[in-house]
Amino acid sequence: MQLVHGHDMTNRLSKESSPYLLQHKNNPVDWFAWGKEAFEEAKSRDVPILLSIGYSSCHWCHVMEYESFENESIAKLMNQNFVSVKVDREERPDIDSIYMSAVQSMTGQGGWPLTVFLTGDGLPFFGGTYYPPEARGGMPGFPQLLSSISDAYKDRRSEIEESGSYLRDHIKQSAQSPHTDDNMEPVLLDRAYQQLSTQHDWESGGFGNSIKFPQTMALEFLLRYHQKHPTSQALEMVELSLQKMASGGMYDQLGGGFHRYSTDKNWIVPHFEKMLYDNALLSRLYIHAYLITGRKLYIDVAEDIFRYIDNEMTDKLGLFYSAEDADSDGKEGTYYIWDYEELQQILDEQEFKQLQSAFTLSPKGNFEGKNILHYTLSGTHLGFLDSDDLNLQAIRAKLTKQRAVRNKPFRDEKNLLSWNALMSLSFIDGYFITKDEKWLNKAILNANSLLSIVDNDSGVFHSYKAGKVGSYGYLEDYAALLLLMLSLHEATLDLDWLTRAEFFGESLIQLFWDSHESRLYDTPQDGETLIIRPGESYDNATPSGSSMAVEGLYKLSIITNNKQYRNIVISLLASTSNIASEHPISFGNWLCVLDSFLYPTLEIAIVAEDHENAIKMRDCLFESYIPNHIFCGNAYFSRSEKFRNKWDSYPLLTEREPESNKATAFLCENYACELPVSSPKEFLDLIRQKINPAQK
Repeated sequence: MQLVHGHDMTNRLSKESSPYLLQHKNNPVDWFAWGKEAFEEAKSRDVPILLSIGYSSCHWCHVMEYESFENESIAKLMNQNFVSVKVDREERPDIDSIYMSAVQSMTGQGGWPLTVFLTGDGLPFFGGTYYPPEARGGMPGFPQLLSSISDAYKDRRSEIEESGSYLRDHIKQSAQSPHTDDNMEPVLLDRAYQQLSTQHDWESGGFGNSIKFPQTMALEFLLRYHQKHPTSQALEMVELSLQKMASGGMYDQLGGGFHRYSTDKNWIVPHFEKMLYDNALLSRLYIHAYLITGRKLYIDVAEDIFRYIDNEMTDKLGLFYSAEDADSDGKEGTYYIWDYEELQQILDEQEFKQLQSAFTLSPKGNFEGKNILHYTLSGTHLGFLDSDDLNLQAIRAKLTKQRAVRNKPFRDEKNLLSWNALMSLSFIDGYFITKDEKWLNKAILNANSLLSIVDNDSGVFHSYKAGKVGSYGYLEDYAALLLLMLSLHEATLDLDWLTRAEFFGESLIQLFWDSHESRLYDTPQDGETLIIRPGESYDNATPSGSSMAVEGLYKLSIITNNKQYRNIVISLLASTSNIASEHPISFGNWLCVLDSFLYPTLEIAIVAEDHENAIKMRDCLFESYIPNHIFCGNAYFSRSEKFRNKWDSYPLLTEREPESNKATAFLCENYACELPVSSPKEFLDLIRQKINPAQK
């Protein structure tokens, strides 16, 4: 379907900064942004609110805009009978969470665009997702629906308000923490493994049979499970999935980076949008798989993603953009697909033959008569990732240059704090494994730019664009920042990052922890009052704010010996672990945290007077896959009392002194330490002695 846009008028959304809202500024719909003004208008006119939620790279959001919101007659119906409100789900995940839960309760399914009808008090009473402009496929036409909803609101108001109140109470009750189970045992992880094994596609990798999402966190859990159970099939599941995804059309073979998901079981035809968070989580997963297997493909994919993010998704401050659209020239995928004859014209005969031998090409194509580049992984054949094949690299450069002439998909240039932190965490892991400092420098630049906004613009934020903060910080932002600060401390051995981590950890508790209910909420206690205060526990496309918070607080509890943090971790794990074991796809990051909690955690302390020696010692940690480790280091040791107070507050560093001119490492469990070692070889031997028993 080709989408053509064209209206000269502008509405209220022209004053917004969200790229998604700005896409709708020329609609004939009299849109409001979410806020007090919209609700006052609805009450004043005594009409319902039509809430439309989406995001800038959502293909079906664009379709509904073209079919309905740019249609003059449909817009007239909306303007006469409703107050229409647009929300960018990426800027306001709290609003999206509440009303998505409402629609899922009403219909059993959800998605975007999300279309919800509300009372003037914000209570949902009817909703769905995409609606066509006329009745189609069992769905009512949007104009027909608008007329029916408007009539019902006038004629059956009390019934609607009662229904809305019931629905509010239902989603509030559904959001309550599950029953606490104190029986946290490794058998829960065994149950999760069995569930994933049953759902795994043993032919093509991944989970499910048709539409396939990467399910990165479930695969991360399987890597951990393999470490404890090397005779299981956990690693086989991960490797099959990673190889099929990387060689398929799900991966942009020319430009690098993964698309959102596959529309077929073989990972050939993707939904073409590219999301920052997918590439952050997937690049990190490939790095971890490389660390376990040593397979070159995995680190090549990760670094290819890094180059894509650096070249296409990074601004001059080192902040990362959020997404690239699926559509260009009004059609999905146009930028990425190739006509068979077009390739013959661009390449000479020898180049075309080599491309044919490396990739699966057909005159009929595999998507709307054209070709999505993909290949069959075999032996050392890695497609364009084979850096040793100079001819293939030349072909990649030629096709990339030709593709650059095309109209590029829209890029959403807002910066989302939690997604930025996830991407920086992956860059840091890339540095740990490759020892390439340019990846660390990307993360440091990004973190410093994030912190500059935090320090200069009144605190932790969620979204930022063109010098303007879009919304306050949510749990996911504080938790992701906490994890980033801890990782930067490990990467640099600079205690200032650890100080920052402590601050964000304590702020997180103050703003989001409810000690009476023993739960974390997604919105701060001083945030906007909505019909309920959302607090999702399950991991979605990204780790949930609560699972990241538990991960960060668990690490901080050991580094600082903070008993309150440990008790919070235990409470939240106890209320989540059972359901996580039964639904591992939806609780992948929770399972990783549970794994850390249930199995011994190596506590590593490194002290040195010389930064270079300290880094050499620290690098020993990344010769093996050790996800369950806590790090605390000081590369700037001084025997002056003036400086000692800075690190003596950390139990792992208290009274630890290096040998003269040498870095000294201490390996501990529950603060009981082995004898210190002062050479990388001794430290490596000590680490291997500790982790080998767990791998038997």
